Amino acid sequence: MHYVAILYERTLQSRSAAPMGITLRGYNPATWVNSEWLRLPVYALAYGVCPTFRDIYLERVDGKSRQSTWERYQGRIIDELYKLIHSRCQEYASHTSTGSFELYDYLVSIQDQMVSEAKNPHRAALEQAVPQPTQQQIQAFDQGLKKIIRFEAEITSAFIDFEIARIQSANPNRIFSEYFDFNTDLALRAKNQGFITPATPDFVFRHRVVGDIKSGHWQTFFEYTVVAYALAYEEHTHSDMNYGAILHVQLPRNRQVPAHYEADIIYLDDSKRSKFLVMRNKKLEIITNRIDPGKPDNDSDCAGCSFYSECWGGANG
Repeated sequence: MHYVAILYERTLQSRSAAPMGITLRGYNPATWVNSEWLRLPVYALAYGVCPTFRDIYLERVDGKSRQSTWERYQGRIIDELYKLIHSRCQEYASHTSTGSFELYDYLVSIQDQMVSEAKNPHRAALEQAVPQPTQQQIQAFDQGLKKIIRFEAEITSAFIDFEIARIQSANPNRIFSEYFDFNTDLALRAKNQGFITPATPDFVFRHRVVGDIKSGHWQTFFEYTVVAYALAYEEHTHSDMNYGAILHVQLPRNRQVPAHYEADIIYLDDSKRSKFLVMRNKKLEIITNRIDPGKPDNDSDCAGCSFYSECWGGANG
């Protein structure tokens, strides 16, 4: 997650001019939902794998459960771990003097403990995952989680050490609070956007960038989540949120660090907002009016969907 702070410094700060204005703000009634519609969590509205949105009907109207998968389990653990890393860094910086500041060594020394702590709340999800992962897959994933810890430790400690080296009165806690100003527990109330309360983004950086952590294969709908949280932030705070960060994480075995090839900070313009609002409204209409939108014309876009067998029968391709 602290990778985003570095990405922010290298992208937004180098732009000479602000992008064009945004009109579709969360506090603008033009973006609000019908007051009679039901409400859904952000993830349900932003997840766009089904072309007809029949998955939301099957889940929310028919009451069918999404299948727990190994990939979804990994995503939950990665989310948990990034927030845990931030918390441990924050605690260490607030209790350690400049003369004894060794953040990297500290995080590496507790990496096994952190991996266990991130996984413990999700044991049931692992037991229910279909298909069940092998021990080799679990061990490889654990090693990948440690890559995340070491990488975040490296970039965070190096940045703070740089500031300590150049400022005589440097204070680790003050440096960390200024440069790694992440809020990972910001609960937003955005009923007018159709979201169940609270709507909680993975992180908000400096109250300028709303962020979401994604893993697995890159999906074109990933940007919808940060658009949704930007709208929620704007409704809740009546302040503008222009940027979203998608921290896309992969754990390749041929790297000693996580891969962030697709990670980016994006401008949440009206085009992106409009696309999300159309999808949000369609989904809320479906569940409020209990309308089955029907399955897609063919199953070419349905591989990996939890409800493949409901629409097409047989095994999920």
